[in-house]
Amino acid sequence: MNVEARARWVLETLGAPGAEVELRPEAWEQVERGERPQGDEIAEAFFHLARVEERDGPRDQHGRFPVAASCLDPLDPPLERLRERLGAQPPRWGGATFAVALTHDVDTPWRWTAIGVRGAAARLKSHALAGRGRAALREARALSSVPVHRLRRTDPNWSFERVISIERERDAGSTFFVMAGHRHAADGASPETYDRLRPRLVETLRSGGAEIGLHGSYTAALDAERLREEKEALEELAGPVKGQRYHYLRVDPHANLEPLDQLGFAYDSSLGFAGAVGFRSGIAHPYRPWDFARERPLDLLEIPLAAMDATFEERYLNLSAHEAEPHLMRLLEGAAQRGGGFSILWHTDRFDPASSQRWDRLYERVIDAVHELGGVCMSAGALAKEAAASLP
Repeated sequence: MNVEARARWVLETLGAPGAEVELRPEAWEQVERGERPQGDEIAEAFFHLARVEERDGPRDQHGRFPVAASCLDPLDPPLERLRERLGAQPPRWGGATFAVALTHDVDTPWRWTAIGVRGAAARLKSHALAGRGRAALREARALSSVPVHRLRRTDPNWSFERVISIERERDAGSTFFVMAGHRHAADGASPETYDRLRPRLVETLRSGGAEIGLHGSYTAALDAERLREEKEALEELAGPVKGQRYHYLRVDPHANLEPLDQLGFAYDSSLGFAGAVGFRSGIAHPYRPWDFARERPLDLLEIPLAAMDATFEERYLNLSAHEAEPHLMRLLEGAAQRGGGFSILWHTDRFDPASSQRWDRLYERVIDAVHELGGVCMSAGALAKEAAASLP
């Protein structure tokens, strides 16, 4: 354990490399044992930033560290409080007080495949039998649109031009994370459709000026060679790919960030809690994750994922778009007060006006609120580039 190197990493990450601090050996021994340290604020900051509590922590059914197991309050990141106490100024983003990377995971580019129709019909029957009238009506309305979409050769999930238009009208940029491999049921029910549409998808995004990143597949999170194959496959269509996000947020900071570094990715934006809004690493700004094997930070940049639409689904917080809005505004208001540079995730199947349940409108209000609070919206790649300039 190199205490000096670890402390230096924390201070450089906070923009306070020359700060005078007292390091207590017993606190760092607690860190080494996987315990939350006491009496040393730098050791505690390292504990959070290096995700020490995740080393032997519990996992959910997807292999993810759950928010319920964390000692953090995700909306009160302790490293930002420490930054302020040390007198270090948070980064500015072209004059803005905070920056939000707008990101989209392209999980299912086309809804009305044969299996997609069968799935909707099954959900309709299930809702009806269970007496869930509103949900059944929603599925029935969606299914009634299928003949029209087929006649027009459109699909409610093929919303990319609309998403880009919403952002362009608000002087914002974004990143779309595209899948390039399907080897597990969780990767999607119609991989052949995704394979067929991927060239058209990439061309649509490129022509709209959007950044394209890799959405590493479900099993690629555990297989670096598979991830390399997916990166190369996407780059054949899109050119160099610098950013990545793991499908289902299957990120383990002690296992699958280092392979991203080795594969030449400039940044990742997977580190967030699926079940909560806020900051999983206790910091609201990008940072270089710690490599315990080499006792130094990676070259890879991690952009904290602070919020996603799926967090408000029934399996997590079970909130409507209207009910979710105050949670997102609290996040943005906190960033306006202390600064921040993080991403939010809105899936591309949330933008069909007939079936979005107003999640598309909420996305627009989030972008507007960022600007009103003194922030700026950009792609994850642009945010990473700016952040890299201020980090060692």
